Amino acid sequence: MTITSPMLGVDISATPSANDSGIALGTRVLATDGQEYLYVLAGSAITQYDCVGVDENYTANPLTKAIADDGWIIGFAQVAFASGDYGWVATKGSNINSRVAGSCAADVTLYTTATAGVLDDTSTSQTNIDGVVCVASNGTTATASVEVIATWPRSTTF
Repeated sequence: MTITSPMLGVDISATPSANDSGIALGTRVLATDGQEYLYVLAGSAITQYDCVGVDENYTANPLTKAIADDGWIIGFAQVAFASGDYGWVATKGSNINSRVAGSCAADVTLYTTATAGVLDDTSTSQTNIDGVVCVASNGTTATASVEVIATWPRSTTF
């Protein structure tokens, strides 16, 4: 994807361990396919394609029910982060990937799961994440990444 915002030095695939770029946490940039990216600090290790929650200080962690219930910003890590890395997470657009549980269907409501960073179509004791839908199903029994469209993802608790 290509950054379309007039901002120099943006590399959405980079995850430096220090914020040497001078980019402020919480900065947003626009990219192709209607994508929007948010500059964050990883509060813990994040697996590539994890669905993440971002707090008011722009610290990202793999999404859990508790994080969703607290109303954090929802995003999608397109690259892996080590704890303490800086980088970009997608918050809106198409042609974004997210980790989903095995047998997760396309075009249905998605929920948090007991596995941090993974979404699913099973609602049992979990929180609905509005504004995001899988383009394709995960036809395997294992967690996998699939393309999602994110219009304005948010927890239904808010």
